[in-house]
Amino acid sequence: MSDVSQESNLDVEKQDVAHLEGVKAQPTAADPNYKAKISKAEKKLLRKIDMRILPYLCAVGFFQFLDKMTLSYSSVLGIIQDTHLQGAEYGALGSIFYVGYLAMQVPNSFMMQRIPLAKLVGGIVFLWGGVIALTALGSNFQQLAGLRFLLGFLEACVNPNFILLTNTFYRKQEVASRIGAWWLVNGLCTAFGGLIGYGIGHMEGVAGLHAWQWIMIILGIVTSILGVVVFFFLLDDPRSPRFNFTEEEKMIMEERLRDNGIKRSNEVKWDQVKECFRDPKTYVWFFLAVLINMTNGALTTFSSLITVGLGFSGLNSILLQIPSGFMDAILILLGNWIHGRTGDTLYTCAGLMFVSELGLIFLAVLPGSVKLLGLYLVYGYAAAYVLFMSSIASNTNGYTKKIWTNAIVLVGYTVGNIIGPLIMTSNQAPEYIGGLVGCIGASFVAILLMIGVRFYMGRINKRKAVGTPKGQMGHSEEDITDVLDPNYVYRL
Repeated sequence: MSDVSQESNLDVEKQDVAHLEGVKAQPTAADPNYKAKISKAEKKLLRKIDMRILPYLCAVGFFQFLDKMTLSYSSVLGIIQDTHLQGAEYGALGSIFYVGYLAMQVPNSFMMQRIPLAKLVGGIVFLWGGVIALTALGSNFQQLAGLRFLLGFLEACVNPNFILLTNTFYRKQEVASRIGAWWLVNGLCTAFGGLIGYGIGHMEGVAGLHAWQWIMIILGIVTSILGVVVFFFLLDDPRSPRFNFTEEEKMIMEERLRDNGIKRSNEVKWDQVKECFRDPKTYVWFFLAVLINMTNGALTTFSSLITVGLGFSGLNSILLQIPSGFMDAILILLGNWIHGRTGDTLYTCAGLMFVSELGLIFLAVLPGSVKLLGLYLVYGYAAAYVLFMSSIASNTNGYTKKIWTNAIVLVGYTVGNIIGPLIMTSNQAPEYIGGLVGCIGASFVAILLMIGVRFYMGRINKRKAVGTPKGQMGHSEEDITDVLDPNYVYRL
């Protein structure tokens, strides 16, 4: 197809969407003048929201990922030998965490509509910190497996609650950057967590405990303290007087709530649950979550062992996780910058998954320590997942439907993370070629699904544009789903 033809098709698509959005549409993230177009009062309001919400989300995200990495750090500090793990038992511990994660999804969907989100998250963070600390007492596979299941069961509450909080407080065009900030700390966690793990790794023998036990105890205590802070200080209600909004800011907040489509309710609307399961997009989101997180599960559990297999010592293998963290953060920032410039989410996702695909191939075929280049590039999947989550948030409407869609995606996230460690079997060490090939195939299918669902939503936008008279769009005041709302525009 010629460049002129491609530009023509792009112009048509933009005109269709612009017509459907109408004169009341907010400026998009792709608009370079977006910040100039929102009022000074709204900018001030946005800063207030950011200061009262993002620090807590980022802090919990940091320790959530760091707590997951404790098993990887411990693997090179003696936990396998000290607890007499045999064969595939270590990999199974990585998967069992996500079995617990899976078991919590349905209960959490109900709790989210009945318990204030801040109280729910704060209590959960406090409890999972206790579980991490108790892991130091584990002496065999059975005990560690039970604790890992319980840890996954508790941590499962955090992601869907934070996604819903982000949807509640931010406009659709602001969601990607805020989810990006929350996930950015995963990269920082990998970087600074490597330093933390390296430092604690020198505590071998202190008070008669092994270094891996000290990692569990110290991080568990700090996590529980964070849970108490979140319980009392995180705000989950946009109308809370603790924000100290002016009257003008209250009016702007109400308009923002209409724009983001969140109509909070304690009622479970079963018609929206049914629509969730009938919507083809739901299944695409599910399989994308599975495919992307196969790589996540494999790397979270085995990255240190892969590095040891390249000839580095246990402590040095932890230090070599630091560049991975910075690469993760750089790719997330790059993905959000491209998204901000183009306004396109799913093509950007596909591009980042291609970077991850290259990293997996390099990790499988390059010789010796050069494989580290592949290990660092693989983290393109994390940047892709950030935009993937923002795409779900921006393309699902209806309060109950959002909650259940998030739950289904989290099930997919869980399944992928269960599969990832299982395909990295011990008899493949140190290269783990079979597991890497599985991740390469999963990433390729994910790229195809991202492109496919983008075309699907684009066709729906065009069909709605044809049937919607000019000037008659607007955000619905009702708790209505994206499928039923004739004015709803999917963000591609």
